[in-house]
Amino acid sequence: MTRDHEAIERVRSDGQRKTFAINPDRELKVAFLIRGDDWRPLRASWWHGKDVSIIGADLDGNFILRHCDESVRLWDHSEQTDEVIASGVVEFCDHLGPPFETRVPQAAPK
Repeated sequence: MTRDHEAIERVRSDGQRKTFAINPDRELKVAFLIRGDDWRPLRASWWHGKDVSIIGADLDGNFILRHCDESVRLWDHSEQTDEVIASGVVEFCDHLGPPFETRVPQAAPK
């Protein structure tokens, strides 16, 4: 099993709702993540970029993609654009957390 597949299985296995903080004011609400063994190259009329695999989706129906350069991207269907959100699957999984509204605020550094 690859490191990417292990990272996905780790976050899938706990059954918790996940979010990914894209920036301090914007979070990606993950609807589901696909098992690494089930990733397949995307073949769709609307995708004209390099090879990607769908590895998940958000609650708005946008796809989370693993690009052939190993980056993780968010495909926004309404805008017809993709944006890099992590340099790789392991980084993406490491930054998944609970929804903003359930996080404990952190104290400001002194």
